Amino acid sequence: MKEMTRVSALIGYRELVSAMGGQPDQLLKRFQIEPQSLDREENRVPYRSIIRLLEATAAELQCPDFGLRLSQRQGLEVLGPIGLIGLNSPTVGDAIAAMIEHLAFYSPAVISTIDRTTDPKRPRITFDATIEGTLYWRQTVELAVGIIVRDLQVLCGGHFVAERILFRHASPVPKSVYHTYFRTRVDMEQDVNAVVVKPEDLTHPLNGANPYLKEVVADYVRQSAGSAALDLRAQVAFLARRLLPSRACTLTKVAQQLCLHERTLQRRLKESTLVFEEIVDSIRRERAEELLKESHLSISQVAAMLGYVGEASLNRSCRRWFGVPPLQVRKGSLKRDSVPAVRANKVRGY
Repeated sequence: MKEMTRVSALIGYRELVSAMGGQPDQLLKRFQIEPQSLDREENRVPYRSIIRLLEATAAELQCPDFGLRLSQRQGLEVLGPIGLIGLNSPTVGDAIAAMIEHLAFYSPAVISTIDRTTDPKRPRITFDATIEGTLYWRQTVELAVGIIVRDLQVLCGGHFVAERILFRHASPVPKSVYHTYFRTRVDMEQDVNAVVVKPEDLTHPLNGANPYLKEVVADYVRQSAGSAALDLRAQVAFLARRLLPSRACTLTKVAQQLCLHERTLQRRLKESTLVFEEIVDSIRRERAEELLKESHLSISQVAAMLGYVGEASLNRSCRRWFGVPPLQVRKGSLKRDSVPAVRANKVRGY
């Protein structure tokens, strides 16, 4: 269930492909997605199937901006009842935070945050996913970011224009094409996929919000999101991996990134029999082995990437994890009888 997503992610897909002269049903079947499954938006399909479908469609139609085009046919309805939760929140910021909190209902693989700490004057709404293994997914990322912008236009009013758009990937699409979609500066090869906004965008009030309706729908979503425990571990692991180099990988910071109160995150971890420190330790262990064996970083640089203040801390951890110091880990000299740390789901950013 971890990588399953609602088929509503493909709203407008068949119509767009047909309008461009393609064969949508053939493409869907190629990736084991039954065309009739799109008729019921609550159906679920593997998220990686959607990723591969969109990349193949863009290539077959010779349309490098396919994800952006599809985003123009989608909006809050993609999220189903989560969109209703957002629309019945007091402010735009509350709406985004509420939708992020319940995002597991749409897909446990999707990660989104409101980052108010990198630049408090320019908050950014980020997008990523906890998909294991490396996948090229530019179309999916651009589709998601395009939808975020369209959702903000609905919530803030048609006047909304993002401050900047950030993508982690490079792109063959000219900047002028991106400008026609976003009407703002678009930067590639950044550290995050994000829509940068103004603080006042998030405090914009939503007229007609119904708190009672919001809570009723939220209760339904909470009861329906059956993979919450798995999703919580994946999200914490993903954020730990991202926060380690900044030495800000704390329960407080992770809770902020998840738009949760620290006590709420602590309670949910306990309910899922998860321990924050054990998750962080397992991610450090995994990342240490990866960096020591697969990168040319110095030992001090590896220590910094893991959030340690110096090599001594890394040395102690490597001896605890692997039974040998960092240099021997780099040479692949792991002791067979070393005791592994608590295992976490392998999470990669893209």
